Amino acid sequence: MNKQKALLLLLLTLITINLAAQKSKVIETFRTNIKQLPEYVVVTSENTKVLGGIDISIDTKKSDHEDVLKQLETLLQNRKKLRIRNQTDLLNAMSNLGFEYVDAFNASSAIIDAGTEDDFEILEGESKFRINMVFRKKEKYRS
Repeated sequence: MNKQKALLLLLLTLITINLAAQKSKVIETFRTNIKQLPEYVVVTSENTKVLGGIDISIDTKKSDHEDVLKQLETLLQNRKKLRIRNQTDLLNAMSNLGFEYVDAFNASSAIIDAGTEDDFEILEGESKFRINMVFRKKEKYRS
């Protein structure tokens, strides 16, 4: 029984180290491209309340930096690479990627009855909140 526990512990340790190494590699790879991003980025997050987690989006429409902003959005949305499950994870991920937090404001809040599309009802605990977080490149990454 002790050999099985030791083997299981070893496997879990190897998996954890591998995940940390992948995350670190993703961050370092992204930092090489940070100069292509604008100085300020607004990231919208919405609590999904489906097994925890948040939905992340960046408005890229008609931006001169549309392609790199879409890459950043895809990276932030990828649950396997950065493992962002809440706003705290988002703040830490953006800091690791080379951005500092500036400000936050409510994008909107809607309380929607999931049973109908046309009727809106106030339902306790089933609201979704969208928050815009403003990030600025850290001093060393600015042009």
